[in-house]
Amino acid sequence: MALLEPSQILAGSQFLSGSSTGLWGWAALSGMALSVSAVLLAFIYLLGTIFKSPQTIAYVKSELFELFVSAFLIIMLFGLIGAIASITIGTILPGSMVPAGQQSATVFDATKSYYEQVGNDMEVWLNMNYAINMWVDQMASVTPYARPLGVGLVASPLAGLAAPIKQLLYNMTVALSIAYVVNFAQLYVFIFSLQAFLKFYLPAGIFLRAFTPTRRLGGTLIGVSAAFLFIFPVLSTITYVLMYNSSGPMVSFSSMVKDYFQDTTANGMQYNMETFFTSNFSSGLSDLVTSAFGGIGTMLKNFVGGFFLSLVLLPIATVGIAFAVGFVIPAFNILIFTQAAKGLSKSFGEEVDISSLTRLI
Repeated sequence: MALLEPSQILAGSQFLSGSSTGLWGWAALSGMALSVSAVLLAFIYLLGTIFKSPQTIAYVKSELFELFVSAFLIIMLFGLIGAIASITIGTILPGSMVPAGQQSATVFDATKSYYEQVGNDMEVWLNMNYAINMWVDQMASVTPYARPLGVGLVASPLAGLAAPIKQLLYNMTVALSIAYVVNFAQLYVFIFSLQAFLKFYLPAGIFLRAFTPTRRLGGTLIGVSAAFLFIFPVLSTITYVLMYNSSGPMVSFSSMVKDYFQDTTANGMQYNMETFFTSNFSSGLSDLVTSAFGGIGTMLKNFVGGFFLSLVLLPIATVGIAFAVGFVIPAFNILIFTQAAKGLSKSFGEEVDISSLTRLI
């Protein structure tokens, strides 16, 4: 089953439509809670004034400050959600930095597109690796027989050449599989954060922060929700822009792989066999006969050299890109995300360490 689009989740939360239900309904309830809290503080202040208790008056003043902070948070958070859900990355970034087809995408849409794009690329790399594994295994299994009258030679001349390449391809499969899992784990965490924090945790945190007994719990929920709804998608969008812009490393790597197999020349060697025969044997039958041995030798040199070079360098380059996208960049983003979540939760309520929870990302 296909994942919901961020626009569908936002529509389900009924935020952008201006409906009185969904997030807007929680905003109204939060306003009522602030009003009730203000009335209670006014009553407590009256009692403190009657009994001339400076501690009670100081307590009311501090709580009144927290009340204004809560009102400011409500306005700021709903404004930020509306901005991120409405502003497209094409309006805030130069066209050369925006990935193809993402001119009208919001930060939420770009985040989902980034993880899906990386997943699609890794699927192609895994399929390519599987195909190369089959070719190498077939190549290593070739056994020529030369046994006239029962006496002769049985050998597998390419078994030694294929053994280290098969180990390299096996390690490539393991690295790509782990990176593939990590990438889609981040995608599902993002979809969960939109569903859960946008509809439940953030509204509940705003409501709970309006009351004195539950203020710290509500602030903690607000801080963690803000990290998942703002920090996480913004970091993912920045990564998407850096990796998939028109001259980004992911686009350049895909072009390199395409050119490596399609161009007629690379590093002075010809890989297109049709072009090879056309350029070397285009003068007629006499040239074909006289240059047969030299042509076959050159063909084997270029073909075998290029073939084994591609079997070694292409997996190494693919693993390098997959390691960066699937391990290094997520680790860096998660480090920033966890520290931001801890800082926000501590600023709004109680500090919470979510590093153990984000190990699944």
